[in-house]
Amino acid sequence: MHTSAIACDTFEIPAVDVPRWAASSIEAVVRFLVGELSATCCVSAEAAELVTGQVLRRESLGSTGLGRGAAIPNAKSDLVSQPGAVMGRLSHPLDWDAIDGEPVSRVYLLLVPHNMPGVWLRFLERTVRVIQREIAESTGTS
Repeated sequence: MHTSAIACDTFEIPAVDVPRWAASSIEAVVRFLVGELSATCCVSAEAAELVTGQVLRRESLGSTGLGRGAAIPNAKSDLVSQPGAVMGRLSHPLDWDAIDGEPVSRVYLLLVPHNMPGVWLRFLERTVRVIQREIAESTGTS
């Protein structure tokens, strides 16, 4: 699995390649990415399945597919010990019900403790800036 990091102003988002077997559905991608965070930082192995359910419940309220191939599934949870993020790269884009109808190839999972709503908003804002910068670079408008 290839891992790198994406600078996101004052923090970095680790990036991982999502294996094809874990990219068959939104649920599978979220489960894989929560597992990545469970292995490295902010979610215990025991809480990973519950946190996956919380992210999917949030997703059921409205798609986090932003368009231009990106989605930002996220959750605030009492089961998250500290803010954490990971970006999953999908080799085969997945339908995420994105706003532009295009499939998603980059999934930015954001998890934040429930009692840190300000951090959650800053995380979202900075992640959107990263996505905007990636789009600008890929289209030559940076």
